[in-house]
Amino acid sequence: MRRSQGRTTAVAALLVAGAAVLACGEDLLAPGDGTCPAYCPPERVVVVDTLLAQNVTGDSTFVGYVRASEAGVLQLVSDSGSATLPTSRAVVRFRQFSERMLLGAGDTTTAAVLQIDSFTVEVDIRGRNLDQAGLELVLYRLPADVDTTADFDALTPFFDDSTRIGTVPVPDTLIDGSVSLRLDSTAFPMFAADSNRAAVGVTLQAPNPAYANIGSLETNAALILTRFAQVDSAGTAVPRSDGRLPNFDTFVAPAPPARGPGEHATGGVPSARTLLRFAIPARVADSATVLRATLVLVPTTPVFGAPGDSLRVIAQGLSADVGAKSPLVSVPPDSLTRRWAVLPTGWADTVRLDVTDLVIGWSRFPSRPRAIMVRGTPEGSSFGEVRFAAGGAPGAPALQITFVPPLTLGGR
Repeated sequence: MRRSQGRTTAVAALLVAGAAVLACGEDLLAPGDGTCPAYCPPERVVVVDTLLAQNVTGDSTFVGYVRASEAGVLQLVSDSGSATLPTSRAVVRFRQFSERMLLGAGDTTTAAVLQIDSFTVEVDIRGRNLDQAGLELVLYRLPADVDTTADFDALTPFFDDSTRIGTVPVPDTLIDGSVSLRLDSTAFPMFAADSNRAAVGVTLQAPNPAYANIGSLETNAALILTRFAQVDSAGTAVPRSDGRLPNFDTFVAPAPPARGPGEHATGGVPSARTLLRFAIPARVADSATVLRATLVLVPTTPVFGAPGDSLRVIAQGLSADVGAKSPLVSVPPDSLTRRWAVLPTGWADTVRLDVTDLVIGWSRFPSRPRAIMVRGTPEGSSFGEVRFAAGGAPGAPALQITFVPPLTLGGR
């Protein structure tokens, strides 16, 4: 009987010890004094959600990163007569043609041009309204020496019926592709006097407000002007052709409404970026486990832009804070789609950008400034612009952070 009681007592002791290990989750291989409460959290895991709404310590808008003459596309917007929508026109100046032409492909022999028969302009469409039909591109003759100093108002007299040289329909099914327009020899009456140079303006005509993007030099999709001529080959006139790309292209529009005091902007032409600096409490940035972080922006006005177009904005961290020229930290591919938001023209609701990995990085890389640059992408290629309040104003930028505070082990 005594042997049975001793055996029962030993089994009970082992069960109690096992229960204690399971309850505490102690690692028996880890160093320590073997006392379980010294290593077990005395409290439950707490998840905290906080909105840092008054923590912007410095914010600025910088303009001029990408200008219209540097953009990947030239955005045309039909004239809707509305002050809340842009109107834009493309301006293209072609490289100078020679007074002689090659006699054949691969041949270095040239011959004098006897006469010009016609021209062709080829335009590459790089995006448009998907729900609009009946779009047309209208071409106008511009001064051959047009340059970057010419703005919308200065060029307006040249977009007139007297300088109109042709219209080309855009097929309703064409989203990405080229269209061409044949012009007669009188399209550029000053061609010879202008030293064989030419420039054109392009507008979009549509039954309803619409936009169309056309290719530019920056994306190797610029307009091409082709000359068809007769050349002198040993006393015989033979047909030949040659083409020229632009040496300058841009798009022009009236100035957008001015920003109000205490108002920031992102996007637009030339492109603008907004730099936001944050003061993050040490309990969040240095010792907490961040589960989620969201940059919250409240537009002060509906998103400005072409009808039917949209603006994509993205939040990026900085490797150093030097103001407008601050180098940006690249966004990891798996975070890219969460870091941006697509805002249709007219959007007025709150904008939320997931910056979780960026905020986590602030604790991993303490030397990086706790700042965020908000920019449009691609930059300078559209009129899309979002404006929001500056720090300290109602609806100012804020960070919403969900985190787990540090746990206290064993009351220490």
